[in-house]
Amino acid sequence: MRLRNTIIVLVLFAIVGGYAFIVGHYSSPEAQRKLLAVKPEDIAKIELRYSDRDIVLERDNGKPWRLVKPIGADADQMQANNLARAIAAGAVVRTVDEKPADLAPFGLKPPTTTVTVTTFDKKTLPAIEVGKSTPIGFNAYVRVADSPAVLLTEAVFSAGMNKTVNDLRVRDLMAFKLDDVRKLIIARDNEPTVEIDRDGEQWKIVKPAPYAADDMTVRMALSTLVNARASDFIADAPGNVTQYGLEKPHLTATVVLKNGEQQSMLFGFKQSEQGKSGIYVRRGERAPVYAVAGYVMSSLDKSALDFRDRTILKVDPEAIATVKVKNSDGDFTLERAAGGKWDVVVGGKTSEGDIPVVERLLNQFRDLKGTSIVADPMPSAQPFGLDNPAAEVTLVGKDGKQLGAVKLAKISVKPTTPPVPGEPAGPRTEYYASSSASKAVFSLSDFSFAQLNKPAPLYMAKAPEAAPSPTK
Repeated sequence: MRLRNTIIVLVLFAIVGGYAFIVGHYSSPEAQRKLLAVKPEDIAKIELRYSDRDIVLERDNGKPWRLVKPIGADADQMQANNLARAIAAGAVVRTVDEKPADLAPFGLKPPTTTVTVTTFDKKTLPAIEVGKSTPIGFNAYVRVADSPAVLLTEAVFSAGMNKTVNDLRVRDLMAFKLDDVRKLIIARDNEPTVEIDRDGEQWKIVKPAPYAADDMTVRMALSTLVNARASDFIADAPGNVTQYGLEKPHLTATVVLKNGEQQSMLFGFKQSEQGKSGIYVRRGERAPVYAVAGYVMSSLDKSALDFRDRTILKVDPEAIATVKVKNSDGDFTLERAAGGKWDVVVGGKTSEGDIPVVERLLNQFRDLKGTSIVADPMPSAQPFGLDNPAAEVTLVGKDGKQLGAVKLAKISVKPTTPPVPGEPAGPRTEYYASSSASKAVFSLSDFSFAQLNKPAPLYMAKAPEAAPSPTK
């Protein structure tokens, strides 16, 4: 009995094993089949046909993509290349129905999208008709025009074929290299025009008056211009731009390149559409109206003061022999001593200075900058607290002559508008500085103020800690 049962089990194992071998050998998945046999680099033309629009992209061999329908415009090269790659990569997941009696259940009568490509050798491939997505899974129904069969492809293919003109248009508004710019001109309504010229590796304001410019501020403005991208495409051939505030723009930013070419961007009203916050713009040399993010205009809407070099005082630390400080903690002097040392003199008493701390103070004056120029010339010292400064620092050279002096002020300002949610209410503290180098008044960061307004003990060398007494 046991022998018979054993034989039956062995026979069953043999049958199951044989079946598994046959299924595994003869039912291995077929190699993935593409919807179209084409390489993305061979595609010269893409036609997308929808129920409400047709879009056509073309390119010559070795040249960039361009939109030719419904408008003639430069195409976004990344978007166009991604579309070509998606078409070439489209694959058949499986065949649903070899000869369907009705295409409507698959969303193919009519299709939502019809994709047709032409290669550089002028061969137009069978169109891909895209239907609806499957109710379960991540697939979509498609049909290739040279076969009646309904196929399944991945849903990502269907989504990738759903494009608008705005998806495929180039969004870059200006094209130049920062190093090619020789002039930046900012013209604002009811304000003096600001002209900034490149002078070697530096920038100089030439209008409305000559001043040194802050290189970083100028470069940030240029970067904003060249990196500005359209957030919306408003009108390609507007009959009138008054409604956009572009007949008399609020601001016009112009760059002049080393080859003499000029590129301008005009800024008008804020977008009027509900939920939109962009600014209407147009290129001075072109008709279309676009919208850009609001920060683009705010980054360029600057006066000559905003572009000016914000250096408060510039002194070589090695030239300083004496630093005279007067603040709320009293008066003291830092004096250079022999051997690279420093002394701290308070009330006629001399103490050894903490060399690194003193040198950090001196290095502040290597190129002391404010956060902004508030006014030049300063109309009055009183509104900024500089008539009774919190601190005064005077730098004296080795020949006994003054190298420069700085006054620092700290004032409390009551808000004139309701507090912004999330920000502290009540008075705010503002910091200001003036120097012997100019008649301007500068705003100052709290960090810079604190670094320049230290009491005498912080500059004194610390006494070495006594060694612990040995325990008995």
